[in-house]
Amino acid sequence: MLNEQKMLKLIANGENSYVEFKEDSVENLRVAKEMVAMSNHKGGYILLGVEDSGNIIGLSRKDNEERIMNICADM
Repeated sequence: MLNEQKMLKLIANGENSYVEFKEDSVENLRVAKEMVAMSNHKGGYILLGVEDSGNIIGLSRKDNEERIMNICADM
């Protein structure tokens, strides 16, 4: 689990092989592809609610936890 300080540091350092930013409107298939790519590349973080620029926009969907669990189950 990331604490706030570590998460803000990840965001400040930008996207790389281990960190991906995604808005929560991203398609399920795109999230699944990122999960598979990261699991094949020694892990990483997918941060929902963050734009590619690193701007924190937050989450608008109420079902993100269930959505991510379903994506994992369907992979």
